[in-house]
Amino acid sequence: MNKNQVLAIVAVAAILALPFILSTYGIRLAGELFIMSIFALSLGLLMGYAGLTSFGHASFFGTGVYVVAILSQFVTNTYVLIMAAIVITGLLAWIAALMFVRITGSYFFMLTLAFNQLLYVFFYKFKSLAGGADGMSISVRPDFGFGPVTTPIGRYYVMAVIFILCYIVLHYVINSPTGKIVIGVKENTSRMRALGYNTESYKVLAFTLSGMMAGLAGSLYGFSNQFASPEIISWGLSGQALIMVIIGGSGTLLGPPIGAAVFVVLQSYISSYTERWPIIMGALFLILVLLGRGGVAHLLIGLWRKLTLPRTDVDADNQKPSYAMPKVTESDSVGGNRP
Repeated sequence: MNKNQVLAIVAVAAILALPFILSTYGIRLAGELFIMSIFALSLGLLMGYAGLTSFGHASFFGTGVYVVAILSQFVTNTYVLIMAAIVITGLLAWIAALMFVRITGSYFFMLTLAFNQLLYVFFYKFKSLAGGADGMSISVRPDFGFGPVTTPIGRYYVMAVIFILCYIVLHYVINSPTGKIVIGVKENTSRMRALGYNTESYKVLAFTLSGMMAGLAGSLYGFSNQFASPEIISWGLSGQALIMVIIGGSGTLLGPPIGAAVFVVLQSYISSYTERWPIIMGALFLILVLLGRGGVAHLLIGLWRKLTLPRTDVDADNQKPSYAMPKVTESDSVGGNRP
């Protein structure tokens, strides 16, 4: 068992043991943190591994919430509602990807923002279906076959287990041959195209998987908060997801959850003291970005490598080759070894 596996086991054990040291409010906050971590992971897949920066990711998150809110009036099975949210948001992401992935740069960024606002207006105006500006309540409780989950600690473990599963699945997806191709498309699209790969199809695949995971996070949010409103599809939430990924560090699986933790905890802590918390949050995030370029995860990974790398390896890496001529003694010269 290597050091990374040991670290993963310790992290899972800490997550499972955390409710025993947290207050009731802390448990509720941690449950929300796991939901936002899944949401951030979905955007991190898109930004860090596919090279697509989206400013409309809240559209899939909010759609997942509304799928649960609307269908729960007719269906109460938790598995059906979650799968419906994943499938519908995946279909929506697939359609959006077919239209957008051919566009690159700032145009892609603006198209995703426009798509986000289009869905926002749809749910805001469609009062007969989605409640309009007033939103709609969700009466169904999550039930995975062991009875309705109604307590904060029960919801915590549901969100924690699903987050761990999402992390593991995403790890295997990224390290699979398909994941390697997606990363290759991000690093050098023209070369991958020259090798015969359909680069656009891999971008569509990454966008679709990202939307499905965002829809899963949205469905969990709906079960947790028991309410759906157009605000969860606003561009503000998309911006928050971007901040989480940037703060935590894109291009790593560890970064988005760290960024989500920093954002959720700081927002909760600062907003309890002042109504002007967005100004303070903006200043803190600006400092974090300037001081920790690459994100918090990259800083932690660099520190971990320094602590775990043997000293001899560090010294070997720091050694420079010597170009001095070897010293020749009399015995090494021709005829130096005389009887």
